[in-house]
Amino acid sequence: MATKAAKAVPMTATTMIPGQRTETATPDIRPRAGHDLFVRVDMVLALLAEPGETIGTIGLADDLRTALARTAAMGDSCRIRPQCDAVRLAADLLLAGEVLEAHAILASLQIGLGRLPGF
Repeated sequence: MATKAAKAVPMTATTMIPGQRTETATPDIRPRAGHDLFVRVDMVLALLAEPGETIGTIGLADDLRTALARTAAMGDSCRIRPQCDAVRLAADLLLAGEVLEAHAILASLQIGLGRLPGF
């Protein structure tokens, strides 16, 4: 016993919806370029500024390198390459025990990252 297939009926609207058509751009919901670096540099500077604390420079350098890795994973390192190079240098200086030089670089970097569009 064979059944007949139903005839396909087009499902298109025959009347237009009134009003002007506008195209809206899809908003960019990604964090701003350098956001992870900005947050991590702030954190490391706050830890370096605490008086009387023994500073684990290896941990601070790891924090900075983690922020670099997150920035690269987001595809932002090419957009803020000079800042990434400065963070890399500061992390190397922290590992070498040059805390004052690293602090100076991070302080100037904090100002530079704060001037990026969107901050």
